[in-house]
Amino acid sequence: MNEFLFYLTRYGTYLIQGLVAFLILKSIFSATFKSHHSKWNTLIDNFNFSTQEFYKLLKEELQNQGIKRIEIEQVSLKEGNAFSSRRSYLRATWKEYQYDICAAPFGKGFFISWWLLYKNSIGQLIISKIPFVGGWLARKLYPVTYYKIDTASMFMTYAQAAVLKVIDDITKSQGVKALSEQERKPTLQDIFKR
Repeated sequence: MNEFLFYLTRYGTYLIQGLVAFLILKSIFSATFKSHHSKWNTLIDNFNFSTQEFYKLLKEELQNQGIKRIEIEQVSLKEGNAFSSRRSYLRATWKEYQYDICAAPFGKGFFISWWLLYKNSIGQLIISKIPFVGGWLARKLYPVTYYKIDTASMFMTYAQAAVLKVIDDITKSQGVKALSEQERKPTLQDIFKR
């Protein structure tokens, strides 16, 4: 019995240390594991709408876009540090792209934003951390190709069209002014800059 307790204590300590190290490394890598392709936001002034209803309508619209193997789920993300409040987002994932949409009341209006993120591979992340040559080596081994740019842009176009359709439908039904052409345009990240 004493021998069992000795091994349990000894290997249990190693297991806990390994788990703590894994969680620390995971949090470090997950913070830099994604880079954004594009973003967009708007505030519909003097307008009130349910976040959950917006997400329900948007999920239906995204599923109607004909994109195969798209996964859509509602996630809860921290607003800041580990002790901060959480905010509800709708996440659409397709291939190595992640599209996070936030919709929430803000002041007298309703705020909607989204971010399109590239999910980089762990190999790319590790190589990019090599001192002096990591960035250069990562760009050579994991180049930003026309295919990657085109597929991200196609996904963004469909997703943005779905967001705008839902906004247009709900604002029209409530007699609220439609978004201008300028308000509809996303902001693209410099995709060749790393």
